[in-house]
Amino acid sequence: MNLQILSKPCATTLRKPWKNAIAVGRAYELLREDVLEHLRYVQREIGFRYCRFHGLFHDEMGVVGRRDDGSLAFRWHQVDKVYDALLKMGLRPFVELNPMPSELASGTETIFDWKMNVTPPKDYGEWEQLVEAFGRHLVDRYGLAEVEQWYFEVWNEPNLSGFWTGTKEEYWLLYEASARALKRISPTFRVGGPASSKANWISDIIEHTHKNGIPLDFVSTHLYPQDEYVTFTDRKGSPHAPGQFFADTVKQVQKDVAKSARPDLEIHWTEWNSLSTDSTDNVTWVDNTSVDSLVGAAIVCDTCVALDDACDTLCWWVASDLFEECGTPHAEFSCTYGLVTINGLPKSTFHAFEFLNRLRGAVLPAEADEILPPGCGSIATQEGDHLRVLLWHRIVPEVGQKAWTGKLKMPFAQGPVVVIESRIAAGQGSAWETWKDLGSPQTLSPEEMRLLKAASRPSCRLLGSDVSDGNTWNFSLAPGEVCLLERHSQGAAALPKVELRKQLEEWEQKMSASSKK
Repeated sequence: MNLQILSKPCATTLRKPWKNAIAVGRAYELLREDVLEHLRYVQREIGFRYCRFHGLFHDEMGVVGRRDDGSLAFRWHQVDKVYDALLKMGLRPFVELNPMPSELASGTETIFDWKMNVTPPKDYGEWEQLVEAFGRHLVDRYGLAEVEQWYFEVWNEPNLSGFWTGTKEEYWLLYEASARALKRISPTFRVGGPASSKANWISDIIEHTHKNGIPLDFVSTHLYPQDEYVTFTDRKGSPHAPGQFFADTVKQVQKDVAKSARPDLEIHWTEWNSLSTDSTDNVTWVDNTSVDSLVGAAIVCDTCVALDDACDTLCWWVASDLFEECGTPHAEFSCTYGLVTINGLPKSTFHAFEFLNRLRGAVLPAEADEILPPGCGSIATQEGDHLRVLLWHRIVPEVGQKAWTGKLKMPFAQGPVVVIESRIAAGQGSAWETWKDLGSPQTLSPEEMRLLKAASRPSCRLLGSDVSDGNTWNFSLAPGEVCLLERHSQGAAALPKVELRKQLEEWEQKMSASSKK
């Protein structure tokens, strides 16, 4: 295959909605220094704008209490520590208003190991009082100009009984109470929902709020690649081509909003990751290696490039494997959703975002002399004399795949150039495969940890004879691999040391002479 990057740039640059948010499991985890260190690492190397998490009003955060007369009392010490830490590292909160504090809850039903209460409030007026007090405290502490840049999302996946024991109508009451409380503080506050699973209730919330004059500033929902197998048993009846379910669904929501009564609404996908499967029987949320292995890297690249102009946020769930929905993981790899492991080793998905982050400048179109193999794709950008080309080979379980090989032709470069190849492959930017070869140890020896650290780094090499005149490169990507090619003009040679040596000799002579006096 011949793949040619054209020299005439498009009129656009990448929007990168995936940079808009990163997630952490729950608020209480952000009181842990190791979780904060993982988040700081992610911010240093990639950089996101917002952070979303469950559990803000959980009892462990100590927010809600009652006085002797039965009136509500609110305490913000733990919340302040969480938000102070996020803002310090350049992350604004994408606030998730939940769960139900036990003082307000109508029931005792919970989800997750840390027991997140998922029942409606006994009194919607008390919930409204909580939300308003919370918003006013934020303005007092951080200022209106700051807080009006945050997002306030009402609840999490209320269309699933596991996350909301109430009805849809009761969710509308919860949403309306929350919106009313926030807008009473400032009409500039951004409130939205329904934070649903699998793109449900989007048209419903637009219709309900528009009909009843309830504020709605954005819609939000969640999706995972394996949701196709949840919706369509073994893909039977699925209208989507293999590997296209996720992108098709996101684009359909964009179309639905555009033709709704509120085409101006922002669209935020506040949960997604690489969870994939090859059959309905193998759908699992707790034992899925696609979040640990090489598989995830190409899924990230393929998805983020395909949906660059289809939404405002693609929030990866989550940043760190220090994540306690099913209890604290103790092995280096545990099918947990983080970009980094419990000891901070970057996974293949981490490096995929890192590669995407390095794409800067105008997008250059590409032409191929034949249809790209399933799962294969490319994107090129140019900024000044820096050309960057990202190639990926996503594994599509329904399609048999072999190595993607071909010849990449880049725009002609004047003068000598430097071409550097970075690659994510098994044992090179994806340490899970090496960990498996070690026997999947529960506890790592120092030697094993050194080996995994080395395996967690992508390969990086200067291309010489592999590139013809800096313009043509013969490439090969095995299924799952991702490659970033970076070309720029060769810099001027370093200055010789002759003049510096003379200065040092003179200085040494003066010092020696001075010491003899």
